[in-house]
Amino acid sequence: MRLLPALGAGPGRAWLPIGDDTAECLGVVAIAGEGSPGGESLPGLLRSDPPLAVWTACEAWRHDRLLANSVGELAEWLHLRLVDVLRWPDGAGEPSADAGRFADQVMHDLLVADLAVRLAAGEDEAPAEQVFLLGLLSGAERWLSLTATGGPPLEWLPDWLKEDCAAKRVAERAIALVEGGAEGELAADLEVCRRAAEGGRSRWLREGSRLAGQLPRLMAKLGRLARLEGGYQELLESEKLAAMAEFAAGAGHEINNPLAIIAGRAQLLMAEEADPERRRELAVVNAQVKRAHEMIADMRLFARPPKLEVERLDLARVVDTVVQDVAAQGVERAIEVRRTGEAGPLEMEGDATQLEVALRALCKNSLELIAHDGRVEVELGGDADTVWIRVIDDGPGVLPEHRQHVFDPFYSARQAGRGLGLGLSKCWRIVTNHGGRIDVESEPGSGATFVVALPRRQG
Repeated sequence: MRLLPALGAGPGRAWLPIGDDTAECLGVVAIAGEGSPGGESLPGLLRSDPPLAVWTACEAWRHDRLLANSVGELAEWLHLRLVDVLRWPDGAGEPSADAGRFADQVMHDLLVADLAVRLAAGEDEAPAEQVFLLGLLSGAERWLSLTATGGPPLEWLPDWLKEDCAAKRVAERAIALVEGGAEGELAADLEVCRRAAEGGRSRWLREGSRLAGQLPRLMAKLGRLARLEGGYQELLESEKLAAMAEFAAGAGHEINNPLAIIAGRAQLLMAEEADPERRRELAVVNAQVKRAHEMIADMRLFARPPKLEVERLDLARVVDTVVQDVAAQGVERAIEVRRTGEAGPLEMEGDATQLEVALRALCKNSLELIAHDGRVEVELGGDADTVWIRVIDDGPGVLPEHRQHVFDPFYSARQAGRGLGLGLSKCWRIVTNHGGRIDVESEPGSGATFVVALPRRQG
């Protein structure tokens, strides 16, 4: 038996256990990496190890507010976040005297889950997968009470575990039968489930190989490797964009001079021209020169942005202003733009004008990706040191081959003529000048989420 990373903080932390077999399998899945077939074994691990299921449900709720309806959904989340969340920063030891008591609770939860599925057979209102999950997690509060060093951190329990539903009522009936006994056909079902649960208890107590004991060290090494890989890619992208910025600064200055001459000559000819058709053509020349000037202005903002005018500001007010303006533009395209997250105030140090430019660029990018009929959500949040903005759209998403170019100047995955390709570049420059980070999370066909993280205080 091993311990999972603690739930909670301070004296109220809870150290949930897992079986040695489970620990070994988690190590194998972690080594295989995200997207590997090893993730197919995770549903089986969760089904056979109730404390791991409880721990995963709590972590998934804390990190991503995941509302799970099946063990498979929990397993999918765990596979994606395994290296991120399975860390032992406090160097936990291993329990000894409580192994038997923990194994009894494992057997109880397995028994409830299996019996609940039998009770739910034929009930359309209670899907079997949801019934099994709620039965498996029926001992969540008990696990926190058993393993907490102080008062059990019940605030870590997902809200959806506390809500009443048909599946939960079936699980509660199963608990009553397990703890109070059953008669007739139900007694036979209970006995079958009990024998299976006893086998699960024995497997959970079985000692594993040395790999189980090395799981904390293994996950620490994999975590460091992931951070190194991510840091290298981030540095590479930053250096590339910095080089482009140097080029944009010089090119913008050189191109502005001939553009000014073209604009001046066109205006002079238009003042002397009486023919309407020629005047129209000269007006087109002027309009295109103006468009080129705007592009160069964006290039120069990307390459040499003005110095930050740092002040104490309410980021919520900045976000609300931008969302209100963008929502009006969205109405014309049947795109709903809504604001979620913290209402504010959300104080930070920064340049309100430049942050507004960056956020407008992000929202405009989402509107252009959707084109017509869709939804854009601007979510605001933060903690003691960082504030973040998430711009979420339900557009076509970002293809993997485009991901590394999304912040490049003049790069656009859209059709020619759809945007100048500088909006996200400006946004990247403003965010990084504030000491922040911007990234994109996307799956093709499932929309995109741009995440901006900013420090509350400028260094």
